Amino acid sequence: MAQSKTWLVDRSFWQSREQNNEPQPVPWECKEWVCIDREPLWGTEVTHNRMSKILDTCFFKDIQNMAPSDSGRVTRRTLPDQFSPKADPDEIQLMTDNYIIGTEGYYMPRESFLYLRKCERMIEKITPPTPIHLLDHIIIPINVRQSHWFPAHINLQTRSFSLLDSSQDYSVASYPQQKMLIWKFFKMIWTTHVSGETPGPY
Repeated sequence: MAQSKTWLVDRSFWQSREQNNEPQPVPWECKEWVCIDREPLWGTEVTHNRMSKILDTCFFKDIQNMAPSDSGRVTRRTLPDQFSPKADPDEIQLMTDNYIIGTEGYYMPRESFLYLRKCERMIEKITPPTPIHLLDHIIIPINVRQSHWFPAHINLQTRSFSLLDSSQDYSVASYPQQKMLIWKFFKMIWTTHVSGETPGPY
Protein backbone atom coordinates (compact mmCIF):
# COMPACT_ATOMS: atom_id res chain seq x y z
CA MET A 1 0.00 0.00 0.00
CA ALA A 2 1.41 3.37 -1.06
CA GLN A 3 2.22 5.84 1.70
CA SER A 4 0.21 9.04 1.80
CA LYS A 5 2.19 12.08 0.71
CA THR A 6 -0.01 14.47 2.68
CA TRP A 7 0.36 15.02 6.42
CA LEU A 8 -2.58 16.47 8.32
CA VAL A 9 -1.06 17.84 11.52
CA ASP A 10 -3.02 16.90 14.61
CA ARG A 11 -5.34 19.73 15.65
CA SER A 12 -4.77 19.23 19.38
CA PHE A 13 -1.00 19.36 18.86
CA TRP A 14 -1.13 22.66 16.99
CA GLN A 15 -3.54 24.20 19.49
CA SER A 16 -1.40 23.06 22.42
CA ARG A 17 1.73 24.39 20.73
CA GLU A 18 0.15 27.82 20.36
CA GLN A 19 -1.27 27.96 23.88
CA ASN A 20 1.73 26.57 25.75
CA ASN A 21 4.45 28.38 23.84
CA GLU A 22 3.17 31.93 23.84
CA PRO A 23 6.25 34.17 24.33
CA GLN A 24 6.38 36.01 27.65
CA PRO A 25 8.34 39.13 28.70
CA VAL A 26 11.74 38.59 30.30
CA PRO A 27 13.41 41.33 32.40
CA TRP A 28 16.77 42.55 31.14
CA GLU A 29 18.15 42.49 34.69
CA CYS A 30 18.10 38.67 34.74
CA LYS A 31 21.53 37.34 35.74
CA GLU A 32 21.43 33.77 34.39
CA TRP A 33 22.32 33.62 30.68
CA VAL A 34 22.95 30.75 28.26
CA CYS A 35 25.05 30.52 25.09
CA ILE A 36 24.37 27.88 22.43
CA ASP A 37 26.33 27.20 19.25
CA ARG A 38 23.42 26.75 16.83
CA GLU A 39 20.73 29.16 15.76
CA PRO A 40 17.52 28.63 17.77
CA LEU A 41 15.06 28.08 14.92
CA TRP A 42 12.07 28.73 17.11
CA GLY A 43 13.46 32.07 18.27
CA THR A 44 13.57 35.62 16.94
CA GLU A 45 16.77 37.64 16.88
CA VAL A 46 16.91 41.00 18.61
CA THR A 47 19.75 43.41 17.89
CA HIS A 48 21.31 44.87 21.02
CA ASN A 49 24.95 45.81 20.49
CA ARG A 50 25.66 46.82 24.09
CA MET A 51 24.32 43.59 25.58
CA SER A 52 26.02 41.54 22.87
CA LYS A 53 29.41 42.99 23.85
CA ILE A 54 28.76 42.34 27.55
CA LEU A 55 27.84 38.71 26.85
CA ASP A 56 30.85 38.25 24.54
CA THR A 57 33.09 39.28 27.44
CA CYS A 58 31.35 37.06 29.99
CA PHE A 59 31.28 33.93 27.81
CA PHE A 60 34.71 34.25 26.18
CA LYS A 61 36.68 32.46 28.92
CA ASP A 62 34.20 29.56 29.15
CA ILE A 63 34.18 28.98 25.39
CA GLN A 64 37.98 29.10 25.18
CA ASN A 65 38.35 26.59 28.02
CA MET A 66 35.84 24.10 26.65
CA ALA A 67 37.58 20.82 25.77
CA PRO A 68 37.53 20.02 22.02
CA SER A 69 35.94 16.65 22.78
CA ASP A 70 33.25 18.19 24.96
CA SER A 71 29.87 17.57 23.34
CA GLY A 72 28.21 20.24 25.48
CA ARG A 73 26.82 22.79 23.07
CA VAL A 74 25.36 24.81 25.93
CA THR A 75 27.34 27.13 28.20
CA ARG A 76 25.77 28.86 31.22
CA ARG A 77 27.03 31.99 32.97
CA THR A 78 25.91 34.16 35.85
CA LEU A 79 26.57 37.78 34.94
CA PRO A 80 28.71 39.72 37.45
CA ASP A 81 26.85 42.57 39.14
CA GLN A 82 28.75 45.20 37.18
CA PHE A 83 27.55 43.65 33.91
CA SER A 84 23.90 43.12 34.87
CA PRO A 85 21.77 45.88 33.30
CA LYS A 86 19.08 47.36 35.55
CA ALA A 87 16.93 48.27 32.56
CA ASP A 88 17.21 48.48 28.81
CA PRO A 89 18.17 51.99 27.64
CA ASP A 90 16.99 51.22 24.11
CA GLU A 91 13.51 50.30 25.38
CA ILE A 92 13.58 46.91 23.67
CA GLN A 93 11.21 44.39 25.26
CA LEU A 94 12.99 41.07 25.68
CA MET A 95 10.73 38.02 25.22
CA THR A 96 11.23 34.32 25.94
CA ASP A 97 11.62 33.56 22.22
CA ASN A 98 14.34 36.19 21.69
CA TYR A 99 18.08 35.67 21.34
CA ILE A 100 21.11 37.89 20.74
CA ILE A 101 23.90 36.98 18.32
CA GLY A 102 27.47 37.43 19.54
CA THR A 103 30.96 36.29 18.66
CA GLU A 104 30.69 33.20 20.92
CA GLY A 105 27.26 32.02 19.74
CA TYR A 106 23.60 32.71 20.40
CA TYR A 107 22.80 34.26 23.78
CA MET A 108 19.54 34.15 25.73
CA PRO A 109 18.35 34.32 29.34
CA ARG A 110 17.99 30.97 31.08
CA GLU A 111 14.21 31.38 30.98
CA SER A 112 14.34 31.75 27.20
CA PHE A 113 16.55 28.65 26.90
CA LEU A 114 13.98 26.60 28.85
CA TYR A 115 11.28 27.96 26.53
CA LEU A 116 13.35 26.90 23.51
CA ARG A 117 13.84 23.39 24.88
CA LYS A 118 10.11 23.05 25.51
CA CYS A 119 9.44 23.95 21.87
CA GLU A 120 12.07 21.48 20.68
CA ARG A 121 10.67 18.65 22.81
CA MET A 122 7.21 19.17 21.29
CA ILE A 123 8.69 18.89 17.81
CA GLU A 124 10.73 15.81 18.76
CA LYS A 125 7.62 14.00 20.00
CA ILE A 126 5.51 14.53 16.88
CA THR A 127 6.22 12.08 14.05
CA PRO A 128 4.95 12.50 10.48
CA PRO A 129 3.16 9.42 9.06
CA THR A 130 5.64 9.49 6.17
CA PRO A 131 9.25 10.76 6.34
CA ILE A 132 8.90 14.49 5.87
CA HIS A 133 11.32 14.70 2.94
CA LEU A 134 9.04 12.26 1.05
CA LEU A 135 5.88 14.32 1.62
CA ASP A 136 4.29 16.63 -0.92
CA HIS A 137 1.93 18.50 1.37
CA ILE A 138 1.45 19.43 5.03
CA ILE A 139 -1.95 20.67 6.22
CA ILE A 140 -2.09 22.58 9.51
CA PRO A 141 -5.43 23.41 11.21
CA ILE A 142 -5.36 27.06 12.33
CA ASN A 143 -7.68 28.40 15.00
CA VAL A 144 -8.51 32.11 15.33
CA ARG A 145 -10.20 33.62 18.39
CA GLN A 146 -11.19 30.13 19.53
CA SER A 147 -14.14 30.20 17.14
CA HIS A 148 -12.89 29.91 13.56
CA TRP A 149 -10.80 27.16 11.96
CA PHE A 150 -9.13 27.15 8.57
CA PRO A 151 -6.32 25.10 6.99
CA ALA A 152 -2.82 26.26 6.19
CA HIS A 153 -1.20 24.42 3.29
CA ILE A 154 2.55 23.85 2.99
CA ASN A 155 3.67 22.72 -0.45
CA LEU A 156 6.94 20.86 0.07
CA GLN A 157 7.68 20.71 -3.64
CA THR A 158 7.80 24.49 -3.94
CA ARG A 159 8.69 25.18 -0.26
CA SER A 160 5.78 27.63 -0.03
CA PHE A 161 2.63 27.89 2.06
CA SER A 162 -0.78 29.54 1.90
CA LEU A 163 -3.66 30.21 4.28
CA LEU A 164 -6.88 28.73 2.88
CA ASP A 165 -9.25 30.97 4.79
CA SER A 166 -12.86 31.61 3.78
CA SER A 167 -13.27 34.41 6.35
CA GLN A 168 -10.28 36.61 5.69
CA ASP A 169 -11.84 39.77 7.15
CA TYR A 170 -12.30 37.94 10.45
CA SER A 171 -8.82 36.41 10.55
CA VAL A 172 -6.56 38.84 8.71
CA ALA A 173 -5.13 40.42 11.88
CA SER A 174 -3.69 37.04 12.91
CA TYR A 175 -2.01 36.29 9.56
CA PRO A 176 1.48 37.73 10.28
CA GLN A 177 1.77 35.78 13.54
CA GLN A 178 0.42 32.57 11.98
CA LYS A 179 2.79 32.80 9.03
CA MET A 180 5.76 33.24 11.36
CA LEU A 181 4.70 30.25 13.49
CA ILE A 182 4.16 28.05 10.42
CA TRP A 183 7.57 28.91 8.97
CA LYS A 184 9.33 28.25 12.28
CA PHE A 185 7.44 24.96 12.65
CA PHE A 186 8.50 23.93 9.14
CA LYS A 187 12.16 24.71 9.82
CA MET A 188 12.16 22.91 13.17
CA ILE A 189 10.31 19.80 11.97
CA TRP A 190 12.67 19.54 8.99
CA THR A 191 15.80 20.00 11.09
CA THR A 192 14.61 17.47 13.69
CA HIS A 193 13.35 14.69 11.44
CA VAL A 194 15.40 14.93 8.24
CA SER A 195 19.03 13.88 7.86
CA GLY A 196 21.61 16.47 6.92
CA GLU A 197 22.01 15.02 3.42
CA THR A 198 18.47 15.95 2.39
CA PRO A 199 18.02 19.56 1.19
CA GLY A 200 16.19 21.66 3.74
CA PRO A 201 13.45 24.25 3.22
CA TYR A 202 14.26 27.33 1.19
